[in-house]
Amino acid sequence: MNKIILFPIIVIIAGIVIAGGIFFSRQEINPENYESEVAENPGPEIKPVTLDDHILGDPNAEVLIIEYSDFECPFCQEFHVTMNRIMEEFGRSGRVAWVYRHFPLEEFHNQAKGASIASECVGDISGEGKFWEYTNLVFAGAPESLSPDNLKNIAIEIGSDEEKYTECIASGKFNDKIEQDIEDGLKIYDFDSNFGTPYNIIITKTGFKTEIVGAQPYTLIKEIIEQNSLGF
Repeated sequence: MNKIILFPIIVIIAGIVIAGGIFFSRQEINPENYESEVAENPGPEIKPVTLDDHILGDPNAEVLIIEYSDFECPFCQEFHVTMNRIMEEFGRSGRVAWVYRHFPLEEFHNQAKGASIASECVGDISGEGKFWEYTNLVFAGAPESLSPDNLKNIAIEIGSDEEKYTECIASGKFNDKIEQDIEDGLKIYDFDSNFGTPYNIIITKTGFKTEIVGAQPYTLIKEIIEQNSLGF
């Protein structure tokens, strides 16, 4: 777990499972599906999930996993593998949706915010599928992938227009969006002093909500999903 105050130094060698297919939905999100959960378990106050978020899977899935992540965080790199595996098992059936939000810790990770901005530019230029493909590749190659040149090269390799990418980075177009995610994360920190990246809020339509701190294993995430969703 990459904590806000103290950061253990470790080296994690992790491969990223790049999904064999991209599965997205642009359905409208119905927040009423989760209203009873919010009333019973208010927890940290975060911004609602909307189509402005990056959502892998069905936005109206039984289970939403909202992740706050940092591209330069080795624990996030490890957990990204776990979440890809979760989505392979539960995402294609529409049971789970993964919501990705940025929380680059600039004080400790000086390349994290640049990677967040780069991912937003790729998504804007090339579409939501390319955002997730780019995120997978950046995590898979970190920390080497996080240099400005390598971020750009990966964007071009997956089909983003070089000129548009360069213009997007220079414009600062997505700086405010990243800052909004950071502000949201800080609100969670006010509620939960254990907040650190990766940090996940799991919400289900059955009225269950929990916060998961750190790179928890696949077996734990799977167990939470299976015990607190309707299932098929």
